[in-house]
Parts: sequence; C-alpha cells; structure tokens
Amino acid sequence: MRTLIYARYSSQLQNPRSIADQIAACRSRAEAEGWTVVDTFSDRAISGAAGIEDTQRPGLAALLLRIEQGGIDQVLTESTDRIARHQGDAFAVRELIEHHGARLFTLMDGVVDDITGTIKGLFDARTRKDLAQRVRRGQRGSIVQGRAAAGIAYGYRKVSQLDGKGELIRGLREIDPETSAIVKRIFNEYAAGRSPRQIAGTLNAEGITAPRGGIWRASTLISHRHQGFGILSNPIYIGQLVYGRSRSVTDPRSRKRTTRPGAGELAHGDAPHLRLIEDELWQVVQEQLEARSTGRPERQRRPKHLLSGLGKCGVCGGSWVITRGNYFGCSSVIDGNACSNRRLISKDEFERRVLADLREQMLAPDVVAAYLDEYQKEHRRRARQAIVERGQLERRQADASRKVARLVAAIADGGGEFSEIRSALADAKAELAAADRALLASEALPQIALHPGLARQYREAIEELGRELADEKCRAEAAPRLRKLIARIIATPREGKRGVDLEVVRHIDEVLSLSRRTA
Repeated sequence: MRTLIYARYSSQLQNPRSIADQIAACRSRAEAEGWTVVDTFSDRAISGAAGIEDTQRPGLAALLLRIEQGGIDQVLTESTDRIARHQGDAFAVRELIEHHGARLFTLMDGVVDDITGTIKGLFDARTRKDLAQRVRRGQRGSIVQGRAAAGIAYGYRKVSQLDGKGELIRGLREIDPETSAIVKRIFNEYAAGRSPRQIAGTLNAEGITAPRGGIWRASTLISHRHQGFGILSNPIYIGQLVYGRSRSVTDPRSRKRTTRPGAGELAHGDAPHLRLIEDELWQVVQEQLEARSTGRPERQRRPKHLLSGLGKCGVCGGSWVITRGNYFGCSSVIDGNACSNRRLISKDEFERRVLADLREQMLAPDVVAAYLDEYQKEHRRRARQAIVERGQLERRQADASRKVARLVAAIADGGGEFSEIRSALADAKAELAAADRALLASEALPQIALHPGLARQYREAIEELGRELADEKCRAEAAPRLRKLIARIIATPREGKRGVDLEVVRHIDEVLSLSRRTA
C-alpha cells in the first residue's frame, strides 16, 4: 500500500514538535501494516480552515499534486481534523483523493468513507467554532484581570512569569523604557499642534523603527480613531485594557482574514501599572483628534481613480497615490516624509501616458506571440486533461458494469432473498448511471479551436478596449479589464528638476520574465 503521510498544527502557540510526533505515529502504523511510505507533507502554524490552495496550505496542495501524478494508494494522517476543519474543504480533499484512486486513512477512524467523512467533517468544523468561542471567553477573562489578550502594544514588552503550577502566565506586560519614551513624545508633540505627518516624518528622519517595522506613517498614529487602534487613541496608554473593539472575518472565497469593528459587547479591565499618559494630556489629545477630523469636503477620502493602487515609487517602493488636488505622488513622502522622490504628475497626464504606453506594448510582436503561445498551451493542456479524464471515466464505468453483473448473477443464484444484495444492486446501478452521465458530459465539453484569425481578434480586442476607455459612458465598465492587464506602474524621478519616468509592467511581462529564467 503506497502511502503519503500528512501532518499539520494550527497555531504558533502550539508545539512545533507536534509535526514530528504526528509523522512518527503515522510511520509506526505504516510499518506495522507493511505499508510503503512514499513521502511526507506538512503545514506548520496554519489553520485547518485556511483553504486548500497553494498559497493557503502549501503542504496539502503539494500532497494533492503528488496524488494527481499517480502511483499512490492512500493518504495517512492522525485524524480528519488534520486534513481540514472546514466542511467544504474536508469533502473536496477526500473527493480529490478518491478521484485519483486512493483512500483517506486516519489513525483514529481507519478508512474515511462518505458517512464517516461527513460526520467527522461536521464535528471538526463545530469543534473549531467552539474552540474560537472558548478562546474569546478566555481573552475576555484575561482583560478583566488586567492582562493583555493578544499582541504587544507599542511601548510595552512581554513579561515571562510562572504560576504556582510552574506554567507560563499569558498576557503579562510591562513598560518598555525605550519605546514608551517615543509614545510620550508623540502625545506631547501632537498636543503642541504638530500634525501626524510631521511627527511621522521626524521619527523617520531620526531612524526610529515603527511599531511593525518599516517606516512611520500618519495612519500609525491616528487610524481607526473610534476603535482605538492608532497610538493617539489607544486606551492602554492610560492604563485601560479593552477587548472586542475588532473582530476577525474570513472571506469564504480567498480565506483571507480581515479586521472589522467589533459587533459584540466590550470587555474592560484596569491595568494602572501600564499607564504612560496622564489624564489631562490624554483629554487634550482626544479633543484635538475630534477637532482635526472634520476637514473640508475636498480633503475627505476620494473615490478610486482609473489607476489607483497600481503605481509604485521607483525609489522606495511605496504606493503612488493621489496627494493633493489631482496629482499623484509617493505615499512615503505624504505619510512620513520618508522618501526622496518628491516629483508629482497630474492624474490626467498619468493616465494618458500609461494608456498610450500600454496600448503600444500590448500590440508589440512579442506580446501577440506570447498570447498565441499561451492559447496553444491551454489547448494542449485541455486536450491532455480530456484524455486522462475520459480514461478514468471509462474505467469507472467498466467497474460499475462488472459490479452490476456480479450482483445480478448472485440474485439469479438465489441471493435475491437477502435485502443487502438487493440494496447493493440498486447502489451499483446508480453508480453505473452516474458514470454513464459523466462520460456523456465529458464528450460534450466544448473544444478550444485554433484558427488563423486569432491574432487579428486579439489586436481588435485591444483597440476596442482603448475606444471604450476614451468614452466616458463605457469607461467604468472597461476599467476593470484595463487593470487586469497591468501588474504595476513604476514612477521614477526623471533626470533634471521636474517630471517622472513611467514604466508600465504588464502581467505578460511577468510571464515572459519567468519563462526566460526557467528556460
């Protein structure tokens, strides 16, 4: 029995040794059963609900790719929750494993069939949600006791202390002398009338590291004021701990976690030993935050423009964004005065030059040739896939047909009085019908056809896109298609005193660069 072993643990708080322990337990079972271990795969500090794509669970994705290559009889793991703690993922992984002629086997449950997999999938998903609730309850308890629930706020450091049982007490913090002085300085300078951008610029000029590394930005000081996440509004600096200001939400498609304002009841705790700012200074700063937050309408947040989010500074790598009026510039200059690229370019000029450059590039011979090459590769891939899938479906159909024939013969020999045989025959007939339908569906799949006019159609599509972008009525619908063509736009100071040079990097450039490196 040719076997792949998979192991996973979900949190940085867990012992990384658990991977080795899981693999050792699986190897021991394989040796006892006489199974051949072909390879092992693992994911470290990744949730079982993170998804099954390459970027989400690289170890699991590599295992599924290995199974797809053939020659594997089973996947061996400690339990079903190591494979997934998400019902949809658990079903998808098991379906892929079985599709390639293998089985899922766990140390706790043995062979995982449809019934076991469904029940365990529901249980594993429910356990994950229950665990999350218990964690939140524990964090609320920590806050009430004056201990931090999660990360380490800027100005503090972690305290390692053991309880009476010799176990580490989590959430203990103390004032860090070096960074706490920076916090006090920020409060005093803001109260004295300096803007967040000016404060951030000075800190950057002095080489002081920001809370998460990199550079200081105005947003580091004042972002999410009402939730208390910015330094100037975080209540921890007056010795108050608050839990529930935010909640983590997972996108069901990408599985990326984002933070949103909390929707539940807040938990409060007093931590006078963590106080850095006196009440009088705190109150002055909060009043100024409120007063300065109501600017003129033209200075409020603007809607996104055609090329928003695509520009990058060629000096520091920061975002190239709308600065003032209708001009694009480096965000590192705006937020923290942390870049030497102070050149600006008007929005209209920026868009005009990028569109002209892109149109010329997309009609270049190398791009047209790359497009045709990719088209042909996709055609060949689809053709190979169709052959493989048809072979698998034909084998499935033949197996189901033989099973029906054996059961019919058993009934003819007198086995029809057993309800189990009659039930098995009904299942086998349903399986045969499903295989027949799948085979017919595969034959009906549309085929990609190559034709001499493909290059001409591509050029016409690029020209049509340009016309739609020039038409204000069609611009909004055409903009997403344009943005898909651009990987990034690099803005570098032009030689001389004024202007910037723009380099439009297309997604096709990334593909061509990769192909040249791997050739």
